[in-house]
Amino acid sequence: MQIGRWKIARKDLIIGLAFILVLYFTLPQFGVNPYFIFLTLMAIVEWVTKFVLPWIVLYWAIRVIKSWESK
Repeated sequence: MQIGRWKIARKDLIIGLAFILVLYFTLPQFGVNPYFIFLTLMAIVEWVTKFVLPWIVLYWAIRVIKSWESK
């Protein structure tokens, strides 16, 4: 096992892509626009990177500084 390397099995990748394709083609049958879902997911990712991730980085930076000061 290698630390720091993400290796996705080929089977898992195929299952994931098949799931996305099935959703893409079946959602319009239920009146849901797949493009709207894509835009919503992109907006969520944008919001998280703008507002949540900086606070997480700040939290961990403060913890690192405190651990350095305690040594």
